[in-house]
Formats: sequence, C-alpha cells, structure tokens
Amino acid sequence: FYKRKKMINWLKENKKFLSIRGIEQHLKMPDSTLIKAVNGSQTLPKKWELPLSEFLIKLKGSAKD
Repeated sequence: FYKRKKMINWLKENKKFLSIRGIEQHLKMPDSTLIKAVNGSQTLPKKWELPLSEFLIKLKGSAKD
C-alpha cells in the first residue's frame, strides 16, 4: 500500500507517459479527481487511496515482466 503523497508524486513525475483521465476511468473515479490531485488543486480523497495504490502496484509490476 503506497502512501498518498508518494503516489501523487510518482504520477506527477510520470504524467507525460500516462493518461491520468484513463486511470480515473479505469478506477471509476469522478471526472477530474485524480488530475486535480496531481496538479495540486485538491488532495486525493481518502476513499481513492487504496484503489489507486493497488492500480499502481499492478502497473509497476507489469513493467517488470
């Protein structure tokens, strides 16, 4: 389980390679929830921490295969 700040920082560093909107859709997040967190205009709601963490673990794990 990744910490919220670590996840958002990783997304900021890699957003040019990612579809933030695609991640929101995959996780069924409300529109702009993740992009606002990445851009710093709001914090990521706590209810999305675990789903995002699990997604990033799978994403990073699949990059190793």
